[in-house]
Amino acid sequence: VCARRAAAAPRMQLMGDDAEDAGRPGDEDAGVADFRAQLMRQMMGSSGSGAGSTESGLSDRERLMRSVETASLAESPASGILLVADPARFCSRNPFARPVKDLSRFGLDGPVAPDEMPPDLAAQMLPVVLLLDHGPKGSFGVLLERRTGALMGDIDIDSYGCVAIAPLWLGGSSRQNSLSVIHSCNGIDGSKQLRDGLHLGGWEAARPRVADSSLAASRFKFYLGGTLWGPGQLDSEIKAGAWIQVEASPELVLKERLDGSGSRRAKPVWAELLQALGEPGEKAYDKIYKREDASES
Repeated sequence: VCARRAAAAPRMQLMGDDAEDAGRPGDEDAGVADFRAQLMRQMMGSSGSGAGSTESGLSDRERLMRSVETASLAESPASGILLVADPARFCSRNPFARPVKDLSRFGLDGPVAPDEMPPDLAAQMLPVVLLLDHGPKGSFGVLLERRTGALMGDIDIDSYGCVAIAPLWLGGSSRQNSLSVIHSCNGIDGSKQLRDGLHLGGWEAARPRVADSSLAASRFKFYLGGTLWGPGQLDSEIKAGAWIQVEASPELVLKERLDGSGSRRAKPVWAELLQALGEPGEKAYDKIYKREDASES
């Protein structure tokens, strides 16, 4: 969906703990094309060299943040788990080697071609999904680091005035009238814990505390729509090796990697998650960044 349509949505339903119909894929329609076009425009506008992508020149605060930005492999899909695209599956030109058949759900019109673009752009195109719900009826999550181009003040200044300049992120091409609020604040009424330190919903209770600055606005992110899997679909993709399942600290999930103009100030979330994983993430990371690292050495 384009930014103007996102900003003009008249009534959005805040997502909370009632994601019982996660497996219903019926709302994936022609909006996918708009979603893909908007995503590609956003990517091509922020594919710079990536300031902040090296260790040199880091501030003390940035070094401290890196010390708490941790990740480890997860055993099975569940709420709060991150799905990190494996480039062996998402970059293959062999259709029989791609267990994810409908790449348009992630704003892609075909496999990612890392040989034809800068590594940071290839990494940004590879999807990373935060699971909000997973069960027998299907799965639902939000794509990370996909911007609509709209700000929260464009949506509803009365409800979101205290976060008016916060970006509205694009969670996916499904449920375009829903708005998911992800945050790292404990004890918020109406919110659902996804995993330790990471929560969904509760904006009505959190809003006055953000307005009076007792809660930092930077601890909240807002996602329009999401990504759906039907019953058993995600499990099949995981079994086929499409996704690396990751548990990550809230600091790593909610980190702001783009400045207000959309320019990159850190590596894409896909790259940072694999770097934080260490050895388990090296093989996938090297498929995208090996040529760049070799040229720098």
